[in-house]
Amino acid sequence: MRNRDKLYAFLLMVVTVLTLSLYSCTDKLDGQTFFTSDALTIAQKLEESPEKYSSYIEILKKTEFYNALKSYGSYTCFVPTNEAVQEYLQDTWNVSTVAELTTEEQIERLKTLVKFHIIPTKRGTSAFVEGRLVDTTYTGDYLTTSFLKGGGVANVEINREVTMDQYDIPANNGIIHSIVKVLTPFEEPITKILENTGEYTIFVEALKQTGYFDVFSVLKNESGNRNNFTILAESDEVYSQNGINSFADLVARISPDNSDFLSAENELNRFVAYHGTQNFLYSADFPEDGFINTVLPRNAIKSFKTDKELKLNETETGVDDTWTSLISEGSNFPARNGVYHTVNKILNIFTPKAKYILFDPVNDQPEVQARLVKSHQRVPSTFYEYVTWFPESDKRFLAQSKNPTVNYTVFDVGGFAYIEFVTPVLPKGKYEVTVCSNTGNSARGVFQLYWDGEPMGSVYDVRTKVAKLGYPDDEALMEINGWRRGLKTAVNNKGVAAYDTSNWVRYVVTKELLCPVQDRHVIRFETVKSGGMPLDYIEFIPVE
Repeated sequence: MRNRDKLYAFLLMVVTVLTLSLYSCTDKLDGQTFFTSDALTIAQKLEESPEKYSSYIEILKKTEFYNALKSYGSYTCFVPTNEAVQEYLQDTWNVSTVAELTTEEQIERLKTLVKFHIIPTKRGTSAFVEGRLVDTTYTGDYLTTSFLKGGGVANVEINREVTMDQYDIPANNGIIHSIVKVLTPFEEPITKILENTGEYTIFVEALKQTGYFDVFSVLKNESGNRNNFTILAESDEVYSQNGINSFADLVARISPDNSDFLSAENELNRFVAYHGTQNFLYSADFPEDGFINTVLPRNAIKSFKTDKELKLNETETGVDDTWTSLISEGSNFPARNGVYHTVNKILNIFTPKAKYILFDPVNDQPEVQARLVKSHQRVPSTFYEYVTWFPESDKRFLAQSKNPTVNYTVFDVGGFAYIEFVTPVLPKGKYEVTVCSNTGNSARGVFQLYWDGEPMGSVYDVRTKVAKLGYPDDEALMEINGWRRGLKTAVNNKGVAAYDTSNWVRYVVTKELLCPVQDRHVIRFETVKSGGMPLDYIEFIPVE
């Protein structure tokens, strides 16, 4: 083996060992380091300032994670100061030194604490947004950053509870952000976080009476994946502004004639279900112009963003339009299984008009939004709640930055007898339906689409070369043949739009899809001729 190959193999071994050390009970690298660079590692940087970080260094050594931060890798570490650690020790265990923590339970809690403070990628403050950071910590949680206390990085709050006194401290193997308080790992579900604040007593009682307190308290779903709920809650103050000062007042307003709150037909039960979604949404994640599916079947929340505000359920009458929004100071609060926001008005069930919806089969999946599945990761269909294919095999979605696709992703769904997607909630109305995937390749397949079990339109031949059907100059001829140019808004990393790319055109499935009620639906691609289909998006275009 050449020397270069030996070096690559050695570095691969080091990365593997380090990753295992962060997840394991013991640090296999104790007393060793594999770094030969003159630049300091995170651990060495901290060692340089014992007057500020000696207590945290003790914790790292006690939990046997010290050498992971002294060796090869790429980490972001939120490091509490000595004063912060001292306060944590006193408040949590009524001790004054790390050395006094000796029991197995104490050590395990410290290990969780360390992993909660570390992200396995390098993220400087330039990556901070109002909402969650892109990557999860080693406990599988998202940390949040907030600018609500004012502009500038110096005012950023981590998890709405901790500020930084130094940031973007570079190290050979990552970056350090110094924090003035120990972060609290997420241990409780979203319902308990709401209850513990004491500011949502009426809404919490409604959750309990309708059974949704238990529903939103579940940490993992049937597949063993962590739930990630989003709850939009009215605070007691918001209720008071509307003349509601007790749970009895809320019942009198919402469901005065029916006290069977556990019934799915009860108006209070429906009202509470409408306040929750299984999508994981910090305020930055709300659709710019689209719908949020709620736990209440056949009902969604309309979301529209302007430069200044978020409008939920805007009436769109053109005269005295009303909408609900979020109270910034009461929003983006994380929990073990989700996040909650505070609405500024009572969030009543809303029936929207038919509206353009672009369904992204990748990025609209809760499992992708929560980063439980990532690009190129093969998973079975049982991994998804709203996607099913047959025969069962592991499939993936792909990042497509070099292709002009929506959100730079496609679902790699070739080689099946059928694949089904549950759509977002569609407002009642009449729609045109188009579908876009990479076409014009003889290795592609031919598919019949079904809508709620019924055939829809003619077959979708993904092999079609639209250059023979009028592309790009004769759009009328393309339309006659059932095709349209791609979206101008779907671009690749060089700015080339699908509109100007012949193999990312749209197929017009039907021009007369009737949706008599607001509801989710099932769209199926059934194989007529086997072949690939890198699926990008499905459009629902209202027809007046």
